[in-house]
Amino acid sequence: MFARIKELKQMGYKKLSAATELNIDVKTVRKYWDMSEEEYQEYLSSTKTRINIMAPYRTEILEMLNRYHNITGAVIYDRLRETNEEFRPSYRTARLYVSHLREEEGIPTAKKIRQYTECEELPLGFQAQVDLGQIVVQDAYNKRVKIYIFAMVMSASRQKYVCFQLEPFTSQTFIESHDRAFKYFGGRTTEIVYDQDRVMVVSENSGDIVFTEKFESYKNYAGFSVHLCRGYDPESKGKIESVVKYVKNNFLKYRIFHGISTLNSDGLNWLDRTGNGLVHETTKMIPKIVFEQEKKHLKPVAALGIKTEIPRVATVRKTNVVVYKQNRYAMPKGTYYPGRKMKISECQDGKSIDFNDLETKELIQRHFICAEKGKHIATNHPERDRFTDYKELTEKVINGFNDVSTGKDFVDIVLAEKKRYSRDQLGLLVKLQKQYTEQEINAALKYCTKRKLYSAVYLKETLEYLSMSKKDEVFGKVSIPDRYLKITAQKRSINAYSAIAIEGGK
Repeated sequence: MFARIKELKQMGYKKLSAATELNIDVKTVRKYWDMSEEEYQEYLSSTKTRINIMAPYRTEILEMLNRYHNITGAVIYDRLRETNEEFRPSYRTARLYVSHLREEEGIPTAKKIRQYTECEELPLGFQAQVDLGQIVVQDAYNKRVKIYIFAMVMSASRQKYVCFQLEPFTSQTFIESHDRAFKYFGGRTTEIVYDQDRVMVVSENSGDIVFTEKFESYKNYAGFSVHLCRGYDPESKGKIESVVKYVKNNFLKYRIFHGISTLNSDGLNWLDRTGNGLVHETTKMIPKIVFEQEKKHLKPVAALGIKTEIPRVATVRKTNVVVYKQNRYAMPKGTYYPGRKMKISECQDGKSIDFNDLETKELIQRHFICAEKGKHIATNHPERDRFTDYKELTEKVINGFNDVSTGKDFVDIVLAEKKRYSRDQLGLLVKLQKQYTEQEINAALKYCTKRKLYSAVYLKETLEYLSMSKKDEVFGKVSIPDRYLKITAQKRSINAYSAIAIEGGK
């Protein structure tokens, strides 16, 4: 190994390339890279005379390995520390010793083999797959340049599209890459398969996926559905994984970088010449020829212009909330049904947002905009006006009284005593002013002020009491017609009733 490292160094290999060629860790290459043969011989001599500090625990470790074949070095390290108070070796030393002991004694770790089945070919125009990648290339001055890759492939024809940029993808540039891909293909598929990338997914949320705001709006604008792969499961989108590797190992490998525009232009030429122009190893057909048929099954997509504004559309979730800018805005109970979508628009005041049904255009809910993230914004209380300015609402209540001066004194005391429920009190006063006449409100106000009953609830109860008093006055005085005034009831003597009692009520 030492001789091979020195040989590759003389051939002009870099340390990382030498490690890849020898299939060893780059740290090992660095260790021997500048070491002379004399230093190497001294190193070998020192290793022969050195006593391994893990040797005293060899028997104990072998017992654990023979009993539990899949036990990890981390577990063994913890057990040794638990059973030996004097144990001092580091975790790395213990892990390496366990690894060497496995090789020496022939105790390999049992590996689980995942079984795969090949998916059936999908209909033309039904599905595409998208993935991102990155690679480091060299420019004309031998400087390293990191390139970020966007790739899309049609699952049926294997027609490919790639583009490149110098900055990591954001939600905006991710959407713009989709727009260029759809222009290249001449339309979109019904479904697109993605990995769980942060530029499009906030949370998998146990299947109720939360997309980023921009991607959610674009997805609804373009009209395609999303199939999201499980985390850490790249095999579930194998077609696009192969495309990204193909682009790296065929088009980008050993290519000198002369600018991002040139790279994108050369990439399109490569697609036409090689990526889509040669026979595909799996289908044994040329992708661009098959794509001529698949193109007829694609659905049109409105292109994004400079002034194109993507409508902000979000899906109503099962819990009757709509996610907007990473906050959960509550909708009235019963709003949700499968597939219902809301159009979100910010009001001109810049403080509130409206949620309208996408199909009927009906206003479902209005909320104040929350500047924080991850919050749940509840619906309005039925008696609480949250969208009218507090000062404006107070003036509205005061001016609603016939006697403005008395009304102002009443409201000021109510707000001072009920600070926590001030909006509830004002909301109830507004409701009472709509329900009763000015004369009724004025009478109830005088009644409460005289008895120092300062509360909207007391005013409401007073209004109800005065209304009931009027009803009693109306029904309490009933006059008898003159023709019935002379009629008198027949009077019996007490003896008649005594006789009935003696006879047992017969």
